[in-house]
Amino acid sequence: MLLSAVFSPAEAQDTLPKFTVEDKGGGRIIISWRNPYPNLIQLAVQRSYDSLKRFSTVYSTTSPELPVNGFSDKVVPGLKPYYRIFYVMQGGAYFFTQSKRGTELSPGSQGTVKETDSRRDQLDAELVDAAKGVRKDSVVYAPDHEFHIKIADTLYATLITAQFFQFRDSILTKTKDTLYQLNNDTILLGVYVPPFTQRTSEFVFTDKDGYIVIKLQDADKNRYDLLFMEEDETPVLELKAIREPYLILDKTIFYHGGWFKFELKENNRIKERNRVFLAKDFSP
Repeated sequence: MLLSAVFSPAEAQDTLPKFTVEDKGGGRIIISWRNPYPNLIQLAVQRSYDSLKRFSTVYSTTSPELPVNGFSDKVVPGLKPYYRIFYVMQGGAYFFTQSKRGTELSPGSQGTVKETDSRRDQLDAELVDAAKGVRKDSVVYAPDHEFHIKIADTLYATLITAQFFQFRDSILTKTKDTLYQLNNDTILLGVYVPPFTQRTSEFVFTDKDGYIVIKLQDADKNRYDLLFMEEDETPVLELKAIREPYLILDKTIFYHGGWFKFELKENNRIKERNRVFLAKDFSP
């Protein structure tokens, strides 16, 4: 969500490489900035829940050159994520801002990478203790205690203590997802969403004739869903439950040539987020 239309020059927004983070309550957080660089060509807002290192892009502006801009993020109420801004200048020079949390922090109280990693380690230890029924702060989790696993605002599963221990171990050792304990019986599953990349994909690519090819050798064993988008992430084409191991798409489906983003899901989990180029040598 662009916010440039509602900001006036008189408003006290920080100027890059600084930026402003305002927690409006209810899980709504406003990230805003002033841009003093006329040669800015790319800008992305990145978010991390658990530390100052594990960031993923949640917003990429289509108009990085605007002097005043912003983004409204929606997170689970009660969580206090960190944010930073990544921006690129003409010529290829790129920068990261320092990180900020969406809370009212006093200057210098954001915490170091070491401190925030320690907080993650402490949370992990508490989750292990909870799963084993260890007493913490005068609370004992019985073997039949129920843990409610949520993704955003949706209940994903309800597990008793022993089941939760196995689930937690699997998540932390086999995936890039993260678990957050919201209270004694509610656990938030933070599903890892990889950023868009721009490298050759082994699954979606163009052949020598310029057609987009989809190659999924195990499509008969796994469910694959594929979404093509414009660069501003406007949906263009969605293919659900692909069963063919090899598909060639007609160029006219895309109406124009150029770069298209795509998101490939395997069994409802994101497998790849990438870009594919369609040559501009046809007329729809």
